[in-house]
Amino acid sequence: MMRTLATVAAGAALAGFAGAAQAQTFPTTPPSTGPAPRIDLPDAVRRTLPNGLKVVYIAQRELPVVSAVMVTRGAGTGDEPAAEAGLASFTASMLDEGAGGKNALQLADALDLLGASLSTSAGVDAAQANLYVLKQNFPAALRLMADVVTRPDFPEREVDRLRQERLTQLARAKDEATTIANYAFSSLVYGAGHPYGRYPTVATTQGLNRAAVAAFHARGYRPENSTLILVGDVNPAQMNPLIDAAFGSWRAQGTGPSLTATPPTPTVARTTLYLIDKPGAAQSEIRIGHPGVARNTPDYYALLVMNTLLGASFTSRLNTNLRETHGWAYGASSSYQMLRGAGPFTARAGVQTNATDSSVVEFFKELNRIRTEDVTEAELDKARRYVALRLPDQLETTQDIAAQYGSLETYGINPSFLETYVERVMAVTAADLRRVANQYVRPGQSVVVVVGDRSKVEAGLRAANVANVEVRDVSEFVK
Repeated sequence: MMRTLATVAAGAALAGFAGAAQAQTFPTTPPSTGPAPRIDLPDAVRRTLPNGLKVVYIAQRELPVVSAVMVTRGAGTGDEPAAEAGLASFTASMLDEGAGGKNALQLADALDLLGASLSTSAGVDAAQANLYVLKQNFPAALRLMADVVTRPDFPEREVDRLRQERLTQLARAKDEATTIANYAFSSLVYGAGHPYGRYPTVATTQGLNRAAVAAFHARGYRPENSTLILVGDVNPAQMNPLIDAAFGSWRAQGTGPSLTATPPTPTVARTTLYLIDKPGAAQSEIRIGHPGVARNTPDYYALLVMNTLLGASFTSRLNTNLRETHGWAYGASSSYQMLRGAGPFTARAGVQTNATDSSVVEFFKELNRIRTEDVTEAELDKARRYVALRLPDQLETTQDIAAQYGSLETYGINPSFLETYVERVMAVTAADLRRVANQYVRPGQSVVVVVGDRSKVEAGLRAANVANVEVRDVSEFVK
């Protein structure tokens, strides 16, 4: 067989590369991390309209764009009536389905012509509307945002369509182990009477109608509980008249208290394992945890570093144990959802069915080890730097900065938080980690949820003797 000159040359090049690779000594240690950067954002300029709407301007003039976030406390899922679970997120989803006399398609077309993006959502403690647009198109886009937030039409046809979509999602959820585990965990940790323990059901979703949505909007969307954050090429002197024109006529329509009270924190007396049978499940979903802490905890920084070491990074103890050492899961993690009240601490993973009992045992091994075993200085420094070095990535764009300020406004955190964040993270000590781990990780007072094939996992879970085992049915949590 004849070979071309190009083939011969290519072969010689590859042989030469291989020889060079064998001769060269490749690095065997990873590069060291540099010092944590200082965060230095421009001072925010604050204004308040006569109706109580607060406006925050943060100048970032590198690009001619504006990111706007409207945060409305009192309109989150934690504020919805107990019998109407799902109403807050449904209302937020309906805001851009028709507003100010424009239907959903007309709104979308108007935004497209401006090159703008607008989205709405509801978290636990607040609802949000997010706008991103070129500065030259900001006035027109701002008027559309004002229509969506303050003058939604809630067309009957769109209410019916969205309600049917959600009923379809609930029907699918009966076959989704992840959803079953999440619903069961929330319900068992907090109870159905607590806002953090509720979730949408077929019955509550069927009750979502135009009257309920309009009433929740009137009650929850109020200017005095709202903050508009503007980041980018912004000028308060030029823009405040535009904002006054767009939002100045907004008035509270509902009666009663403007904000719901912070819910009390329940307690878990002793650890119980709840096995939820899902015959034929491909794997087992595990959730372990209990009520955690509120966002305003003074232990915020120590908890971030401790949980990074436990389960919030790829090299964390939980992930290293279940994924890297044993190969039972694609990933294992832990988190604190810090809310206005004490949100949950959750350790989680989806694991191989035949390793369900062993995985639960290893979870508890790590939950106890973080409380009893001192961290090394190398581990501590790595975790601190991981937390500190992530902040610049979370402030990379105008949208990122607006989102960060939106969270600070929601929980009443002073904006100086961003400027002192790195310093306070790097000041966390090993003693701090031991203290918060013992206070806020409670393996002896936890809810354990396992969603899996009972016929394959029950015997092993009972033999593991981690906790008393109770068997529950899927229909208790997805209904």
